[in-house]
Amino acid sequence: MSENTLHINKLPVSNWEITEVFDDIILGRGVKRSIHDLEYYNQILTELFIERLHFYKFRPIKLNKINIDVGWRMPAFYVKDKTAIFGHVFWEVFTDKRKRKIWGSVVRNTKGDWKYILPGSRPVTLFANLNQLEEVDIYHLS
Repeated sequence: MSENTLHINKLPVSNWEITEVFDDIILGRGVKRSIHDLEYYNQILTELFIERLHFYKFRPIKLNKINIDVGWRMPAFYVKDKTAIFGHVFWEVFTDKRKRKIWGSVVRNTKGDWKYILPGSRPVTLFANLNQLEEVDIYHLS
């Protein structure tokens, strides 16, 4: 077996197979991007996931350094330990004068709000794709 084979429960799983799964998660291809556990049979694969994020132009950047205009959102993963959470960086608008930049997960709580929120002033590192901006209706964020 090659060095690119993981031995999981005595069954070999190739890095290519894991890479394909991670690519699907990152691209939202055939799988819902939400909360993803990066541990597989006691092997933490966070480093491989981050490599794949880099491949698809998701770059590490501090949330408080992201410049984004109101009315746009940017896809970003928050990776902590062995968990990756998908969400967007955007401006939450309450009124014309009251708004805040946040990263909000696509996972919702029971009230329908973002289950995970990071304030835009926080220097936490996200993996964001600065080239995949999407225009959004600031009064009806989904």
